[in-house]
Amino acid sequence: MIKKGLFFSITLALSHWAAASVQAQSCQSLVTDIPRYQADAQQGSYRFANEAGPAVLDIPEAQSYSAYIRATRELISARNPKAMLNCVLATRVSSLLPSKATQVVDYVAPFELTHPNNQKAVLLIHGLTDSPFTFHSLAADLHAQGFDVRAMLLPGHGTAASDLKEVDYRDWQQHVRYAISRTASDYSEFAVLGYSTGAALATSEIAKRRPDNLAALALVAPATQSHSEVAWLAKWLDWVPWVDWVDKGADLDLAKYESFPLHAVTLVEQAMADMRAASLPASLPTMVIASDVDATIDSQATYQLLSRWAQARTAPLALRVYAPTSIAALPDSVNVTEVATLDGVIDMSHIGLLNPPAHPYYGAMGVFRNCDAYLDDTAAFTDCKTTNKPYFGERSEANLAQYRPLVRVSFNPDYDPMLSQLVTFLHKAMQ
Repeated sequence: MIKKGLFFSITLALSHWAAASVQAQSCQSLVTDIPRYQADAQQGSYRFANEAGPAVLDIPEAQSYSAYIRATRELISARNPKAMLNCVLATRVSSLLPSKATQVVDYVAPFELTHPNNQKAVLLIHGLTDSPFTFHSLAADLHAQGFDVRAMLLPGHGTAASDLKEVDYRDWQQHVRYAISRTASDYSEFAVLGYSTGAALATSEIAKRRPDNLAALALVAPATQSHSEVAWLAKWLDWVPWVDWVDKGADLDLAKYESFPLHAVTLVEQAMADMRAASLPASLPTMVIASDVDATIDSQATYQLLSRWAQARTAPLALRVYAPTSIAALPDSVNVTEVATLDGVIDMSHIGLLNPPAHPYYGAMGVFRNCDAYLDDTAAFTDCKTTNKPYFGERSEANLAQYRPLVRVSFNPDYDPMLSQLVTFLHKAMQ
């Protein structure tokens, strides 16, 4: 029998060892540890949230945005198994935060960037499996142009992929409604920018309840319709108890889930259906940024929606599209800007639009590479992660067959011109 004092000493020693092990890791080293990456795809070490506190916050309608940020950070700190992992990245937002960013929680939490006595703001809403980290370049660039900027966190995100099984569609709607309503109350004029699923949720909410002081809407890679022909089955399969996951990844990306629970498919299918049915106010200036070869979202569904919105249009409706070949003509009331070629990139992916090439994590020389196409092939996966001469492009069958190794591009060589068009659009809308 082990004596009580000895047992305590052993437990304490093991705790110190575990803490030291975590401290020795960082958000950068985690994704460059290739054996760990492939092992975790099987084991799911970071796939499941800590069972600590609620998975979804109940947000009072009158709660201030700063109080919302504090409460959400507490939830992330409690439930995200990577929350306290060392992480120091020189993103454009991290230098503007009130406290130095040193841990994963500092990068995935919602945030706001303000100017003294400013009355113009942009609200940012991220996509499925993502987090506010996706805006760590764009938010700072919009702030530099004189806007206050807020980024919210959708329920079930910022913690671990299993938390997407703990939310329902009403949770997403309620949080988006709160963020839009709160920003409308706090500013004289504001715009909303949604990315992917965030774009769908923003569109549906604004179509129902457009605040009088909402000046513009920007939609990046809007989730209009999935390429999957069987995604509609998810709502039925979601009731089958032993069918839980569509994809099981390593989940080592500091800010984006790599695993995908089936329940999340049912949620995003509802969001996409609502977006396709939405009718935006004809007087609301709207800008869409998309990739014609998006492997996640069917760009044709996006063009069809724009064509419908173009009818009886009284405000600007613009599309900036990354298309290797010209797209079919849209109504004359849609101002189309086509970008056919990209420096050093085959074509544009769903996940690359909002990050500049110099992004410290997702950029051309960043720490993270999306090589999940080769996750089951150790040699190919290692080559993709380590080669000095990767190909960057969308993860399409054609690209995978022609280019090897192919990294799903997570940055945009056209970021600066895209930003310039977006900023001009926002300034005109909020003159």
